[in-house]
Amino acid sequence: MAMVAMGCGGGSSTATSSNSSQPSGNASQPVSLPGQTNDKGTKSPNGDEIEVELDDFYFSPTFIQGTPGQTLTLHLKNEGKNPHTFTSTALNVDKTLQPDQDMDVQVMLPQAGATEFHCNFHQGQGMQGAFFFKSGDTVGGSGAGAGPSAPASSVSSSTSSAPYNYPN
Repeated sequence: MAMVAMGCGGGSSTATSSNSSQPSGNASQPVSLPGQTNDKGTKSPNGDEIEVELDDFYFSPTFIQGTPGQTLTLHLKNEGKNPHTFTSTALNVDKTLQPDQDMDVQVMLPQAGATEFHCNFHQGQGMQGAFFFKSGDTVGGSGAGAGPSAPASSVSSSTSSAPYNYPN
């Protein structure tokens, strides 16, 4: 479909790595993340706010350059056709957004290093990004699936109960 090619942003590249144990390593990316990263650009906040688009299957911007200790308000908008999460274990945030849903989330950036964020449902398809302070920062803290530090209460939709019970 032509609409897919006309999506958001022009000239953005997709950095991929066929070996998930290797960083994506694209020279244009300010932070190296493991596996595939669908790169839709780098942006700095306007003051202490930034709009972050969640789409099928990327974040735009993918990389957000902040300042150490900065508190940011993220204006999240799911523009995709699928549910997506904005998840960062290191920042203690795990929010689920349904298609066309908007949500504001506040995060406090660490004092040093980069901090990754991802979609719990689509990280393996390249839906991940990072907050950073300077190019080459190393991702610190916990990555995807690392420990129980993300509170279940911050998830806006339940994933603990199955909607259907199938007989065995």
